[in-house]
Amino acid sequence: MMNTYIPRELTEKILIKLPVKSLVSFKCVRKEWNNLISDPEFAERHFKYGQRAETLMITTPDVNHFKSINPIKSLHDESSYQSLSLSFLGHRHPKPCVQIKGSCRGFLLLESCRTLYLWNPSTGQNKMIQWSSNVSFITRGDSLLFCHGLGYDPRTKDYVVVVISFAEYDSPSHMECFSVKENAWIHIQLAADLHYKSCKFWTGRNNLTGTFFNNALHWFVYNYEAYMHVVLAFDLVGRTFSEIHVPNEFEYKMYCQPHALNVVGESLCLCVTREMGQVEASIQIWELKQYTDHTSWTKTNTLIINDIWFGLFLPICNAENGCIVGSDHAGVLVKWNQDGEVEEQRSFDYIRDGYQVTAYRETLFTI
Repeated sequence: MMNTYIPRELTEKILIKLPVKSLVSFKCVRKEWNNLISDPEFAERHFKYGQRAETLMITTPDVNHFKSINPIKSLHDESSYQSLSLSFLGHRHPKPCVQIKGSCRGFLLLESCRTLYLWNPSTGQNKMIQWSSNVSFITRGDSLLFCHGLGYDPRTKDYVVVVISFAEYDSPSHMECFSVKENAWIHIQLAADLHYKSCKFWTGRNNLTGTFFNNALHWFVYNYEAYMHVVLAFDLVGRTFSEIHVPNEFEYKMYCQPHALNVVGESLCLCVTREMGQVEASIQIWELKQYTDHTSWTKTNTLIINDIWFGLFLPICNAENGCIVGSDHAGVLVKWNQDGEVEEQRSFDYIRDGYQVTAYRETLFTI
């Protein structure tokens, strides 16, 4: 049998186009392939130039119901659903409650039994993080706003867990960041207290999960000193806060309620529910076309929700042919076509409280 030599450059051009699951399997084929696929620089190039399709993660408090979904396929195609093992959580609690607290570069931030975990579902790699003793006092009461998120600092090549706690009125703010590289919590001294209230349109709870985009974490909040909704941004490189203003037409209009922030495609997006009388209802997706220009919010999609279960639906990711997949908070997945019409929907009857759907990119990144 002839042993054909393939140059490394050509091998990389081929492998970089393949999905992560295939690459993980191919690491066992040849030593040279294992070295290439395990190279952190290859992981970066694969993230930048490889397949950009997102995967959906359905999570419930019951770890036995964690599933990943390929949103390109039909929501009723059982082959697109894959059950996932969370055995790394251990058995410290007979019925561990698991929640997603952030998503960044293929990693999910989970909380279970008052412990945090970083987890790459594509590779199975995980890391346990104990809460900082300085934030152990945090409760989930209505009087306290508790922001959290997972981001990445490209300057230091470090994953960062961010936790911000402050009462909604007069109590002092408190902020902690966990550096994965340093394996330590770092207290962030704030120049001034943060004066925000949570927006409960989406979950009905005060816990806010940050959306990572453009090297910053973002939360949709209400500035109670300025009497206006804003997007609060925390830059992970400069460690600074800023505000992104939203269109004025959202204020003081009960039939037009912004309720969620997300990244759809390549843009930061605000989801707005519009009630047009007793019959028509829709979700508008407003896209921030230029990140530094707060006047560049542009309505890009209108998704009809008349014929589906009435609730607050959150568009989560793009599928193919202009389709958008979204979810409510009670176990319903919906796919809209490029005209904003409902193409299909699926209800998960076994799901009760604690249902979450999150989008993530499959990556080879390690920590």
